Amino acid sequence: MAAAVAAARNGSRVLLVEQYGFLGGNATVIPGWLGFHSVGGERVVGGIPLEVVERLQGEGSATRFERDPICGSVVGVDPNWWKVFAAEWVAEEGIAVRLHSRVAAVSVEEGKVRVTLACRGALEEAEAKVLVDCTDTGEAARLAGAQLTKGRAADGRMQVASWAFTVGGVEVPALVSYLQEHPGDARPFPECDLGDWFQRLPEREVFVLGAFRSLIRQAVQDGLPLTRENVPGIVFPGREEFFTVASRVEEVDPGDPASFSHGELAGARQVRPWFRFLREYVPGFRNCRLVATPHQIGLRETNHLVGDYLLTGEDLLHSRAFPDAIACGAYHLDIHSPDHPGLETARPPCYRIPYRALLPAEVDQVLVAGRCMSATHEAMASTRVIPISMAVGQAAGTAAALAAGGGIPPRQVDICRLQAILRSQGANLG
Repeated sequence: MAAAVAAARNGSRVLLVEQYGFLGGNATVIPGWLGFHSVGGERVVGGIPLEVVERLQGEGSATRFERDPICGSVVGVDPNWWKVFAAEWVAEEGIAVRLHSRVAAVSVEEGKVRVTLACRGALEEAEAKVLVDCTDTGEAARLAGAQLTKGRAADGRMQVASWAFTVGGVEVPALVSYLQEHPGDARPFPECDLGDWFQRLPEREVFVLGAFRSLIRQAVQDGLPLTRENVPGIVFPGREEFFTVASRVEEVDPGDPASFSHGELAGARQVRPWFRFLREYVPGFRNCRLVATPHQIGLRETNHLVGDYLLTGEDLLHSRAFPDAIACGAYHLDIHSPDHPGLETARPPCYRIPYRALLPAEVDQVLVAGRCMSATHEAMASTRVIPISMAVGQAAGTAAALAAGGGIPPRQVDICRLQAILRSQGANLG
């Protein structure tokens, strides 16, 4: 969405191809967006992602930003209104759309990209000057000839996937009382200074949890087949709802039909024991009900582009300066490990993302934005969240417009000009 809007606003004719029957991607499932701010309170993401939130806030479809001592901040976004807004947004920006469509073939010849789209058995040919791949697997870039790797470098294993769900009817005062009385059971990082987080819970419009470790241990002893040592999720007091990614499914590969199908169904089957756990063990959930399930299992990691630059966890932790910076982030390295039922994490300062990480090493006319850009397992654990992915998307769409307008490959885009345009359109480059 951010790439398409940015390209259109910078003078390009844009065709947005979407595999589902609606626009908005993972944000139509995830009601809490993390990553706009650093732990210190500095806003590190602006531009189109911030514009979206502010417009949704203006119509009552998003909460205010709430500070968080681990995630930096969280803002609640109503997924249903985001889906409606997305449909209105592409019309407003004059973007052509193909729904229920996937890229079946790509060829790059003489500065042009020829794409075959497949929609329910019907094939459609499209020609473009630049292709921006924002898929969750890098599949369009791969069809164009880009190289990809899978998972972490040592063994190819990926972060676990989750079949997210939301429950309603949560008695939030009872939940808050429990968290305040059992602070060690509230967040997964006991060494973190939570400050006045507990005291301010009653007044928050939205807050993040990684909770109930002692209750999980008791439930497992009682025979419940729970797959994590804590319950990650987001509480919405005004709606009396709790969104959670508690389910844990290993090695889901969307490039393998059997693996993808197994992962989807295994994730769905984990909902019932987690729902039972919430009802029977957690204060405030005794009358909860299931109110939302996803259109797809949540994949935290699949493929990584082999790009002109490989962004690493060390780059993030040391806030490495890049002359071609096109976006910033500060979200913690949030690794849902394939090795154990817990998390691995590190907290970077504000970091920069280089344009070269969007460029396939051996392919012209193609940019890769979002989760599959050229970043390691560790770096992607931070850059994968919605606001940062959208910021990278805005940069990719802007660069695509400059390349198309100038009749040059994206690799030849003038970086200073790209950065100046991004800054003028609200992006933060550090």
